[in-house]
Amino acid sequence: MSRNLRIFSFAAVVFTTVGLMNDATVMYVLAGVCAAVILVAFLLSQLAFTRLRVEMRPPASRSVAGAPVRPLLSVDSIGSITVGASVELRATNLTVPGVEVSRRALLPPLPPSSGVDLEVELQPPARGRYRLGPPALLDSDPLGMFESRSARGEPFELVVFPRTYDVPRVHAWETGFGRFSSRGREVRRDRGEFRGIREHTPGDDLRHVHWKVSAHVGELAVKEYEPLRHDVISIHLDLSADAHYGVGAMSTLETTISAAASLARAGLAEQRSVAVVGRGLPPGVARPGAGQAHMHRIMIALAEAQTSQGRFTESLVSQFRAVPRGASVFVITTAAEEGLVHAISGALSGPGSMTLLVVEGELEGAHERFVALPGRLMESARAMGIGVGLLRSPADVADALSVATGPALRGGAGVA
Repeated sequence: MSRNLRIFSFAAVVFTTVGLMNDATVMYVLAGVCAAVILVAFLLSQLAFTRLRVEMRPPASRSVAGAPVRPLLSVDSIGSITVGASVELRATNLTVPGVEVSRRALLPPLPPSSGVDLEVELQPPARGRYRLGPPALLDSDPLGMFESRSARGEPFELVVFPRTYDVPRVHAWETGFGRFSSRGREVRRDRGEFRGIREHTPGDDLRHVHWKVSAHVGELAVKEYEPLRHDVISIHLDLSADAHYGVGAMSTLETTISAAASLARAGLAEQRSVAVVGRGLPPGVARPGAGQAHMHRIMIALAEAQTSQGRFTESLVSQFRAVPRGASVFVITTAAEEGLVHAISGALSGPGSMTLLVVEGELEGAHERFVALPGRLMESARAMGIGVGLLRSPADVADALSVATGPALRGGAGVA
């Protein structure tokens, strides 16, 4: 209730009371005037919206958490002069519960048949799919007694990508097919897949000469290979509902998703093929791919990722079966599940690398298994030669990788 409304309401009550006590007609008249002013103010507040029309032009269909988005609002006056009106825009996160952001902008005085364009800046704090709008007009009567609100138009949906952080070129990027090219059984891996045989041309490496075919046809023939342009980086996320705790942008789930997005972006920037695997994620991002289109698919999938029921250990075993030989494997988890070390050790059977990133959130109030189990898992993983890094926030991903791929760990078999 506004201040003016309280004043007029109190005055009406006082005048009515005095009139009843003294049987004074003038007091009844004054009380009626106050009531009439209140009624007229209410009607004017409801009629105010007939003077304005608003349309929204949404921004690009995607953004990044923490970065501003600026939808454009066009407001037209179709009635009398508009003074003191404002417009409010709200964005509600449909993926991360409880996340909402709004902004209110005051409209300038608008004469009849005039308009104004406003950029309303919103800053989504978390990734996800947002419902943007519809914009709401807020206006009041000339005395400021009643404020009315009216939503106009249709809402739009906006995808906000998870926030990413720069990841330096770490030792893990150097793993893959090239690392094992010196081994006899992998000697062809660094050259790519075999395509066929062709005539020798000047400049061809003599190591690629097919001597049997050359002896048969009487001239040099060489083996031709498809060029190998990408090593594979396979990122595995723990999206089990029982594995995460905390709320908001600093929850373990948001840290996990942000770290995966940072790794995927860095890997694709290094011209690697990247796969992002997690329960509930689309199959398209679980297959290794490269390029901007694949990055776009990964970011949309991570933006809309949610937890699901089921044990991470069980899904991880089946996920590892699809990982190509020589891949660089990253596992991001809170490590609060029994048997996880045994599942991860199975990935070390083939050539490649393993990096374990353990996510730790605000432990106060968290279940005791989030305190005890991760420490034991990290010790066991280090004993097996697996690089281990600790993630306390999404911004720690670079430091965690530097620790996991430190000099003490380099050079060992199966380490990142």
